[in-house]
Amino acid sequence: MMSVGSFRFLSLALCAGGLTSASCASNEAANGDTAASFAGAQRIDDDTFNPDKFQRRDLDLNKDGKPDAYQFVQIVDDQPRIVRKEIDVNFDGKVDVIRILDDKGNLIEERLDTDFDGKIDVVVHFQNGQIVLKTYDMNFDNKIDVWRTFEKGVIVKEEGDMNFDGVVDLWEYYEGGVLDRVGVDRNGDGTVDEWQSRDAG
Repeated sequence: MMSVGSFRFLSLALCAGGLTSASCASNEAANGDTAASFAGAQRIDDDTFNPDKFQRRDLDLNKDGKPDAYQFVQIVDDQPRIVRKEIDVNFDGKVDVIRILDDKGNLIEERLDTDFDGKIDVVVHFQNGQIVLKTYDMNFDNKIDVWRTFEKGVIVKEEGDMNFDGVVDLWEYYEGGVLDRVGVDRNGDGTVDEWQSRDAG
């Protein structure tokens, strides 16, 4: 199971990194460079993004002479536009965080490797600058086990597969960001067998 400490470490490292060329040593790779030319942090193996279609900026966050982060840039109307950022937040030589931006530079998706094994286990989706959905791979088997839904940045629902059999068996509903009621599937048929409410507790 992932720990709160992992999330805190990722958050602190992201803030410290900044990922701007003004704060980090930067080397812009020529368009058409292949993934084999990456001399720094190893990218996520199962990621389908094609870096060859974009210009690349290499960033050395800890000043050790090796790239720890990459920015992928698309040229639109002669102007550079960052479409993606990849970061090795713990400097172990592997990318841990991927940020995907829309054509206006707004964050639309963030992917996190919270246990630093080279595989994504948390994905955060954004709309208009606010979180709308978080998905978690709690047992690190490359399958989503928990879905958290947000409205206006506040959690409203969580669904979970707590026994990792591929069927949702736990439902949590929130009012004003506070847990209001919980539904549990006891027999594995995908429907609620028991409701527990905040008032009952």
